[in-house]
Amino acid sequence: MTIYVDVLILTNVYITYFFIKSVMLVSHRKYTVFKVISASLIGGISSLQIFISDSLFFSFAVKLITLFIISLILSGLRLKTLFDTAGKLILVNLLFIGMCVLIWKILGRAVYIIGVTVYFDISLIILVLVTAITYAVFWIYDYISFRNCAKKGASVEIKTESVSVRLDGISDTGNSLYDFFSQKSVIVCSSDELEAAFKNKLYKLLPYSTVNGSGLIKVYTPKCVYIDNRQVDVSIAITKLDETKAIFNPNILR
Repeated sequence: MTIYVDVLILTNVYITYFFIKSVMLVSHRKYTVFKVISASLIGGISSLQIFISDSLFFSFAVKLITLFIISLILSGLRLKTLFDTAGKLILVNLLFIGMCVLIWKILGRAVYIIGVTVYFDISLIILVLVTAITYAVFWIYDYISFRNCAKKGASVEIKTESVSVRLDGISDTGNSLYDFFSQKSVIVCSSDELEAAFKNKLYKLLPYSTVNGSGLIKVYTPKCVYIDNRQVDVSIAITKLDETKAIFNPNILR
Protein backbone atom coordinates (compact mmCIF):
# COMPACT_ATOMS: atom_id res chain seq x y z
CA MET A 1 0.00 0.00 0.00
CA THR A 2 1.31 3.44 -0.95
CA ILE A 3 0.61 6.21 1.57
CA TYR A 4 0.83 9.81 0.39
CA VAL A 5 1.93 12.12 3.19
CA ASP A 6 -0.08 15.10 1.93
CA VAL A 7 -3.28 13.02 1.66
CA LEU A 8 -2.66 11.52 5.11
CA ILE A 9 -2.19 14.89 6.81
CA LEU A 10 -4.99 16.73 5.00
CA THR A 11 -7.42 13.88 5.61
CA ASN A 12 -6.69 13.82 9.33
CA VAL A 13 -6.84 17.62 9.57
CA TYR A 14 -10.32 17.41 8.06
CA ILE A 15 -11.33 14.54 10.38
CA THR A 16 -10.03 16.34 13.47
CA TYR A 17 -11.92 19.49 12.46
CA PHE A 18 -15.08 17.40 12.18
CA PHE A 19 -14.41 15.86 15.62
CA ILE A 20 -14.08 19.33 17.16
CA LYS A 21 -17.30 20.57 15.50
CA SER A 22 -19.12 17.50 16.86
CA VAL A 23 -17.87 18.23 20.38
CA MET A 24 -18.94 21.87 20.01
CA LEU A 25 -22.39 20.64 18.99
CA VAL A 26 -23.00 18.34 21.96
CA SER A 27 -21.18 20.54 24.51
CA HIS A 28 -22.64 23.88 23.33
CA ARG A 29 -19.26 25.52 23.56
CA LYS A 30 -17.78 28.05 21.18
CA TYR A 31 -14.10 28.07 20.29
CA THR A 32 -12.22 30.71 18.35
CA VAL A 33 -11.26 29.99 14.74
CA PHE A 34 -7.60 30.08 15.76
CA LYS A 35 -8.10 27.38 18.39
CA VAL A 36 -10.09 25.15 16.02
CA ILE A 37 -7.54 25.46 13.20
CA SER A 38 -4.57 24.95 15.55
CA ALA A 39 -6.14 21.85 17.11
CA SER A 40 -7.04 20.46 13.67
CA LEU A 41 -3.45 20.88 12.48
CA ILE A 42 -2.19 19.03 15.56
CA GLY A 43 -4.53 16.17 14.71
CA GLY A 44 -3.30 16.08 11.13
CA ILE A 45 0.39 16.17 12.03
CA SER A 46 -0.03 13.44 14.66
CA SER A 47 -1.05 11.01 11.91
CA LEU A 48 2.61 10.90 10.82
CA GLN A 49 3.21 8.54 13.74
CA ILE A 50 2.31 5.62 11.44
CA PHE A 51 5.73 6.03 9.81
CA ILE A 52 7.40 5.50 13.20
CA SER A 53 5.57 2.36 14.28
CA ASP A 54 2.46 0.41 13.32
CA SER A 55 2.11 -0.93 16.87
CA LEU A 56 -1.44 -0.65 18.16
CA PHE A 57 -0.19 0.29 21.64
CA PHE A 58 2.06 3.04 20.27
CA SER A 59 -0.70 4.38 18.00
CA PHE A 60 -3.21 4.36 20.85
CA ALA A 61 -0.80 6.17 23.18
CA VAL A 62 -0.07 8.84 20.55
CA LYS A 63 -3.80 9.26 19.90
CA LEU A 64 -4.56 9.78 23.61
CA ILE A 65 -1.73 12.30 23.98
CA THR A 66 -2.92 14.11 20.84
CA LEU A 67 -6.51 14.27 22.08
CA PHE A 68 -5.29 15.65 25.40
CA ILE A 69 -3.24 18.34 23.63
CA ILE A 70 -6.23 19.23 21.43
CA SER A 71 -8.46 19.44 24.52
CA LEU A 72 -5.86 21.65 26.20
CA ILE A 73 -5.80 23.99 23.19
CA LEU A 74 -9.60 24.22 23.15
CA SER A 75 -10.40 24.33 26.88
CA GLY A 76 -7.29 25.63 28.61
CA LEU A 77 -6.34 24.49 32.11
CA ARG A 78 -9.86 24.27 33.56
CA LEU A 79 -9.73 20.60 34.59
CA LYS A 80 -13.47 19.89 34.52
CA THR A 81 -13.89 21.31 31.02
CA LEU A 82 -10.59 19.78 29.89
CA PHE A 83 -11.55 16.21 30.81
CA ASP A 84 -15.10 16.69 29.55
CA THR A 85 -13.77 17.79 26.15
CA ALA A 86 -11.25 14.93 26.05
CA GLY A 87 -13.95 12.38 26.91
CA LYS A 88 -16.25 13.62 24.16
CA LEU A 89 -13.40 13.62 21.63
CA ILE A 90 -12.68 9.97 22.48
CA LEU A 91 -16.35 9.05 22.01
CA VAL A 92 -16.48 10.80 18.63
CA ASN A 93 -13.28 9.00 17.59
CA LEU A 94 -14.71 5.60 18.53
CA LEU A 95 -17.94 6.24 16.65
CA PHE A 96 -16.04 7.42 13.58
CA ILE A 97 -13.71 4.40 13.59
CA GLY A 98 -16.81 2.20 13.82
CA MET A 99 -18.21 3.93 10.72
CA CYS A 100 -14.86 3.40 8.97
CA VAL A 101 -14.89 -0.32 9.74
CA LEU A 102 -18.39 -0.50 8.27
CA ILE A 103 -17.20 1.26 5.10
CA TRP A 104 -14.21 -1.10 4.96
CA LYS A 105 -16.54 -4.11 5.12
CA ILE A 106 -18.65 -2.72 2.29
CA LEU A 107 -15.98 -1.30 -0.02
CA GLY A 108 -13.06 -3.54 0.82
CA ARG A 109 -9.57 -2.04 1.05
CA ALA A 110 -10.78 1.52 0.62
CA VAL A 111 -10.19 2.44 4.25
CA TYR A 112 -6.99 1.59 6.07
CA ILE A 113 -6.86 1.71 9.86
CA ILE A 114 -3.24 1.66 11.00
CA GLY A 115 -3.31 1.38 14.75
CA VAL A 116 -6.02 3.96 15.42
CA THR A 117 -5.03 6.27 12.55
CA VAL A 118 -7.30 6.32 9.52
CA TYR A 119 -6.09 6.57 5.91
CA PHE A 120 -8.66 6.78 3.11
CA ASP A 121 -8.18 5.48 -0.41
CA ILE A 122 -11.65 6.66 -1.41
CA SER A 123 -13.17 9.66 -3.11
CA LEU A 124 -13.68 12.92 -1.26
CA ILE A 125 -17.45 12.52 -1.69
CA ILE A 126 -17.51 9.28 0.30
CA LEU A 127 -15.28 10.78 3.00
CA VAL A 128 -17.63 13.76 3.35
CA LEU A 129 -20.60 11.37 3.43
CA VAL A 130 -19.11 9.31 6.27
CA THR A 131 -18.37 12.38 8.38
CA ALA A 132 -21.79 13.87 7.62
CA ILE A 133 -23.56 10.70 8.79
CA THR A 134 -21.52 10.62 12.00
CA TYR A 135 -22.24 14.30 12.62
CA ALA A 136 -25.94 13.66 12.00
CA VAL A 137 -25.94 11.01 14.74
CA PHE A 138 -24.68 13.58 17.24
CA TRP A 139 -27.15 16.18 15.96
CA ILE A 140 -30.08 13.79 16.48
CA TYR A 141 -28.81 12.93 19.97
CA ASP A 142 -28.48 16.62 20.79
CA TYR A 143 -31.95 17.41 19.44
CA ILE A 144 -33.62 14.64 21.47
CA SER A 145 -31.74 15.64 24.62
CA PHE A 146 -32.75 19.26 24.12
CA ARG A 147 -36.45 18.41 23.77
CA ASN A 148 -36.31 16.38 26.98
CA CYS A 149 -34.70 19.08 29.10
CA ALA A 150 -35.69 22.47 27.70
CA LYS A 151 -38.36 24.25 29.72
CA LYS A 152 -40.15 27.55 29.36
CA GLY A 153 -39.90 28.34 33.05
CA ALA A 154 -37.67 27.24 35.91
CA SER A 155 -36.33 28.14 39.31
CA VAL A 156 -32.85 29.69 39.16
CA GLU A 157 -30.71 29.78 42.30
CA ILE A 158 -27.56 31.90 42.25
CA LYS A 159 -25.04 31.66 45.07
CA THR A 160 -22.26 34.11 45.86
CA GLU A 161 -19.82 34.17 48.75
CA SER A 162 -22.35 36.09 50.85
CA VAL A 163 -25.89 35.43 49.60
CA SER A 164 -28.08 32.87 47.88
CA VAL A 165 -30.77 34.32 45.63
CA ARG A 166 -33.61 32.37 44.00
CA LEU A 167 -35.23 33.91 40.92
CA ASP A 168 -37.98 32.97 38.50
CA GLY A 169 -36.22 31.70 35.41
CA ILE A 170 -37.37 32.30 31.86
CA SER A 171 -36.10 30.10 29.03
CA ASP A 172 -35.35 32.25 25.99
CA THR A 173 -33.31 31.17 22.95
CA GLY A 174 -32.93 34.88 22.17
CA ASN A 175 -30.40 35.16 24.99
CA SER A 176 -27.24 34.41 23.03
CA LEU A 177 -24.91 36.35 25.35
CA TYR A 178 -21.64 34.45 25.67
CA ASP A 179 -18.62 35.10 27.88
CA PHE A 180 -15.68 34.48 25.54
CA PHE A 181 -13.21 35.05 28.37
CA SER A 182 -14.42 32.07 30.42
CA GLN A 183 -16.18 30.32 27.50
CA LYS A 184 -19.49 30.21 29.33
CA SER A 185 -23.06 31.12 28.51
CA VAL A 186 -24.50 34.07 30.42
CA ILE A 187 -27.72 34.25 32.43
CA VAL A 188 -29.17 37.77 32.44
CA CYS A 189 -30.53 38.63 35.90
CA SER A 190 -32.53 41.46 37.38
CA SER A 191 -32.15 41.48 41.16
CA ASP A 192 -31.34 44.25 43.62
CA GLU A 193 -29.95 41.67 46.05
CA LEU A 194 -27.53 40.29 43.48
CA GLU A 195 -26.56 43.78 42.40
CA ALA A 196 -25.64 44.61 45.99
CA ALA A 197 -23.74 41.35 46.46
CA PHE A 198 -21.58 41.99 43.37
CA LYS A 199 -21.22 45.74 43.92
CA ASN A 200 -17.48 45.65 44.71
CA LYS A 201 -16.63 42.51 42.76
CA LEU A 202 -14.55 42.20 39.62
CA TYR A 203 -16.51 42.15 36.40
CA LYS A 204 -16.09 41.97 32.63
CA LEU A 205 -17.81 44.16 30.09
CA LEU A 206 -19.44 42.30 27.22
CA PRO A 207 -21.21 43.83 24.22
CA TYR A 208 -24.90 43.04 23.82
CA SER A 209 -27.60 43.81 21.32
CA THR A 210 -31.39 43.71 21.69
CA VAL A 211 -34.37 45.04 19.77
CA ASN A 212 -34.24 48.07 22.07
CA GLY A 213 -30.61 48.89 21.44
CA SER A 214 -27.06 47.78 22.16
CA GLY A 215 -24.26 48.55 24.59
CA LEU A 216 -22.05 46.95 27.26
CA ILE A 217 -23.21 44.83 30.18
CA LYS A 218 -21.38 43.82 33.36
CA VAL A 219 -20.74 40.08 33.67
CA TYR A 220 -19.76 38.38 36.94
CA THR A 221 -18.60 34.92 38.01
CA PRO A 222 -20.90 33.45 40.71
CA LYS A 223 -19.92 30.78 43.20
CA CYS A 224 -22.44 28.37 41.67
CA VAL A 225 -25.77 28.42 39.80
CA TYR A 226 -28.63 25.90 39.83
CA ILE A 227 -31.58 25.63 37.47
CA ASP A 228 -34.27 23.43 39.00
CA ASN A 229 -31.62 22.02 41.37
CA ARG A 230 -29.35 21.15 38.44
CA GLN A 231 -25.95 22.83 38.58
CA VAL A 232 -24.89 24.71 35.46
CA ASP A 233 -21.54 26.29 34.64
CA VAL A 234 -22.40 29.85 33.60
CA SER A 235 -21.60 33.51 34.15
CA ILE A 236 -24.25 36.04 35.11
CA ALA A 237 -25.02 39.53 33.92
CA ILE A 238 -26.94 42.01 36.05
CA THR A 239 -29.22 44.59 34.53
CA LYS A 240 -32.47 46.43 35.25
CA LEU A 241 -35.63 44.74 34.00
CA ASP A 242 -39.31 45.34 34.70
CA GLU A 243 -39.39 42.47 37.18
CA THR A 244 -37.02 40.31 39.21
CA LYS A 245 -36.10 37.34 37.06
CA ALA A 246 -33.34 35.39 35.33
CA ILE A 247 -33.29 34.86 31.57
CA PHE A 248 -31.31 31.88 30.34
CA ASN A 249 -30.77 30.13 27.04
CA PRO A 250 -32.26 26.60 27.23
CA ASN A 251 -29.14 25.25 25.53
CA ILE A 252 -27.28 25.40 28.86
CA LEU A 253 -29.56 22.63 30.13
CA ARG A 254 -28.40 20.19 27.49
